[in-house]
Amino acid sequence: MFSHSGRRLSGVLLSLATATLLASPVASAAGANQQSTVHGGDAMYTVSPGPGREPYYCSAGFAIVVKGVRYILTAGHCTEHGLDWKDIGANLDTHFPGTDYGRIRDAGGSGPSSVDLYDGRTQRILRAGIPRVGQAVCRSGMTTKKKCGKVLGLGQTVDYGAGKQVVGTIATDIPVSSGDSGGPLFAGGIGYGVLSGGNSQVSFYQPLPPVLAAYGASLA
Repeated sequence: MFSHSGRRLSGVLLSLATATLLASPVASAAGANQQSTVHGGDAMYTVSPGPGREPYYCSAGFAIVVKGVRYILTAGHCTEHGLDWKDIGANLDTHFPGTDYGRIRDAGGSGPSSVDLYDGRTQRILRAGIPRVGQAVCRSGMTTKKKCGKVLGLGQTVDYGAGKQVVGTIATDIPVSSGDSGGPLFAGGIGYGVLSGGNSQVSFYQPLPPVLAAYGASLA
C-alpha cells in the first residue's frame, strides 16, 4: 500500500517504497469471467513461465491496431508475468519499469475499442487524450469493476521499491485492488491511460497518448 507520509501531488511522487502493483494471483480472482470479445476492464488470465508456473490475473486496457494487426494494451508489469493469455493471445512486449505498458496479440479480434461498464453496457472509446487536474474520470477493472473519481495530478513519479519507478503517471483518487492492473482510465469516449498501481485511496495510470505514439498505433 502507499505511504501517505511520502506522497506529494504537486509534481513528483517519491519515497513510495510500499506502492502496490496490482497483478493478482488466481486465488484472489475467483469467479472472473473469460470471454471471446475483450473489453477494457475485463479479466485476463495467464500463467508465469518457469518452475513455479504461477497463475495471474490482470485487466484488459484498450484494443489497438499497429500496422493492421490488433492488440490488447495493458500494464507492462502484467505482460512480464506470462506467455499466453487465455482466450486472447500471446504477449508481444513489456515496457516496465520507467513506463508501464505492454501488448498482447488479440488473436480473436475484439471489435472496436470499448470499456466494460459492468452494468450490461460498454462504452466505445473513440480517441486518446490527456485529462485536466480536477476532471471527473472513471476506471474499469476486473476486481473493483467501474469506479469514478477525479484527477489529482499529472506527470507523477511512483516508486514501487527495488529500483522500480514509473514516471509521468496520471494520479486519481479512484480506489483500486489486486487484479485491476492494466484496466482503462476514461471519460465518455476518451481514453486516458492504463492502471499501473494504487490502493483504496489513490491510483496511478500510464498515459495513453505517448503509448500510441511509441507503437505507431491507433485505437481499434
